Amino acid sequence: MRMSLRGVGVPIVTAYLVDLGGAALEAGLVVGDGWQARVWAGEPVQLAALRIGVTEVEISGEPGAVAQTAAELERKTIRGGG
Repeated sequence: MRMSLRGVGVPIVTAYLVDLGGAALEAGLVVGDGWQARVWAGEPVQLAALRIGVTEVEISGEPGAVAQTAAELERKTIRGGG
């Protein structure tokens, strides 16, 4: 499962994945129980005068573990508007 997360940097996404039970084995790789995730910086998005960073995440492994990890990661990365 691939996710593109705007406005959340690679170190923060990696920390969130570790909070979800993963272990950062090397730069850009976090491994959990039944899943593994690759994390890298994507192409920034330009919105009018704003340039927003994008972090790409690819989670693979057992389908149930992948779905649960992706859902929990999505909840952690929700940002309120203002």
